[in-house]
Amino acid sequence: MSAAVPASAPLSFEGSGMTDLGTRPATSRPRSRPERGLPRERGLPRVAGLPAVDKAHLELRLWLRMISCSMRMESILSQRLRREFNISMARFDVMAQLERFPDGLTMSDLSRRLIVSNGAITGLVDKLAEAGLVARREDPEDRRSMIVRLTRKGRDNFLRMARRHEEWVVSILGELSVEAQSELLRNLTLLQRNLDLHDGA
Repeated sequence: MSAAVPASAPLSFEGSGMTDLGTRPATSRPRSRPERGLPRERGLPRVAGLPAVDKAHLELRLWLRMISCSMRMESILSQRLRREFNISMARFDVMAQLERFPDGLTMSDLSRRLIVSNGAITGLVDKLAEAGLVARREDPEDRRSMIVRLTRKGRDNFLRMARRHEEWVVSILGELSVEAQSELLRNLTLLQRNLDLHDGA
């Protein structure tokens, strides 16, 4: 994502197994009846440079747009990490968790925080240990468990990567105005709270 995704750009559904519902060009829409038999709400406010909002399937289209933007942004950041530091996003995420806990985390803690399997965490930690970026020791409270922490080399490397990562994020999202960023953050926070109510329902 070298530039922010234009709000007017067509939705991308690659890999989703879904198609963009109800988004044919305006010139092809029949004027005698609503598209697909669904009512269309007119009179929604226009934003300069953007088309009027069509509320047909709005929630579904919003969800798909969020997925698309998230996946594209993560892909761009992952490519840049690989190109500049020769490290995967998955290993970067492990190091980010460990940087927050200087005394280290158990493998199970890492697995839970990153929502990946214990087997996947083991593979990631093995690679980081081979590079001298993390160290492992037995958990004194449970000898069957290992505690992982960043080495000095690992922390120095992570902080350098984290600074670049932040610069990339700023360069992407910074194309939105401060007001737009604040409004987006506010709405996503509301959505996150709503998801908490639905989680496990």
